[in-house]
Amino acid sequence: MAYKVFISSTLKDIDLARDLAHRLESAGIKVNSGKPVAESISSKINRELSRADEVFVILTNESINNSHVMFEIGAASSLRKRITPVVVGLKPSSVPSLIRNLKYINYADLEGYIADLEKRAKAA
Repeated sequence: MAYKVFISSTLKDIDLARDLAHRLESAGIKVNSGKPVAESISSKINRELSRADEVFVILTNESINNSHVMFEIGAASSLRKRITPVVVGLKPSSVPSLIRNLKYINYADLEGYIADLEKRAKAA
């Protein structure tokens, strides 16, 4: 079964989310993101989160205080999912302690993380 990830982002960060999705898919990882269809947003997100092996959260100045992104982090945490915050353009002092505790990665370091993820996914 393919390793599955969920990408959480704001609409303003959609280009970053698309780039991340493309990189992950190129590594053979199945990607879903929190885009609602014909059902309630929370039902769709909870369903997609429950199917994911890992949750990537894109954190920028746009999303750091976004209630939807924080909801998705909380929902992923309650489902005991691996959460990987991807920090873009934030000073370390601006990263909330909750995120620092999750051992975030910087956007510039994605290539190395995805290479490790690809190996982990193949071993699973």
